[in-house]
Amino acid sequence: MSDSSPPETPPEQPAQPPVDELFGEEELGLPPPQSEGQRRGTPVRAVVVGVAILVVGALWYFASLNHERYFLKVKKEMVRVERGYYFPLGSGAWTPTPAYEPFKLPPGIAPEKSGAMSIEELDQVLLKLFLTIAERELSDLAAGNVDLAERMVKRANKLRSLRIGDPIEEKLMVMQGDVAFRRGLTEVRGLQNRFDEALKHFRRAAMHGGVSYTGADKWVEAISRLREEFRRLSKESGLDPDQILANPPKLSPDGERAVKPRSRPARPPKKAPDAGAR
Repeated sequence: MSDSSPPETPPEQPAQPPVDELFGEEELGLPPPQSEGQRRGTPVRAVVVGVAILVVGALWYFASLNHERYFLKVKKEMVRVERGYYFPLGSGAWTPTPAYEPFKLPPGIAPEKSGAMSIEELDQVLLKLFLTIAERELSDLAAGNVDLAERMVKRANKLRSLRIGDPIEEKLMVMQGDVAFRRGLTEVRGLQNRFDEALKHFRRAAMHGGVSYTGADKWVEAISRLREEFRRLSKESGLDPDQILANPPKLSPDGERAVKPRSRPARPPKKAPDAGAR
């Protein structure tokens, strides 16, 4: 027997609303269209903001460069150290340590370089300048300024780039020994002249004898030994005893040897008129 039941029909799909019903009359919240002036102003503002950022960045960059520049200036024999402002232009006095304080150059000496430079270059120029001045003053036994030499050595020790263990530090320590040696020589200046003057008096005392004081001959012998010992030490140090032990030459304030003014020849006295002359 055959199945005579009718075939099953698929369920009906819900009817789609019309297209017009998808969009109601509610507002969608879209921004209003821009005007022509607004559309033109947007890129202008962007350009202005971009230019302002570039200008500020350029100012900061060049200000940083100028701040890392150091200047060694020489004017009327005065040496000054300056550092650039934190601004694209300009500089001012810079003295973080005594090494960078202004000082006067002695005659005949000048820095090998001046103007703008880095801190490393500045310290090298100043170090060489300090050593040149100190070495010249220490080696000039006739007119060298020991105080100036000592100040230059102390300045060199205060440079910011100098580090413990640097080879130059050992040289500066040795130069401090030279300063002390020169001060010792200053104290014995004129010693030979004083010895000679004392020997003259003691020899005279030994020749005449004395009642209150005796033993002048022993003083003569002792002073003579000391005199010869100082001369021997001078020669061992590579120095001229007559230059070290004798009185130093008198110098004028500018360092030149003083010249005695020539004395005018005395005029012969006028003859008195003859009493019998008419």
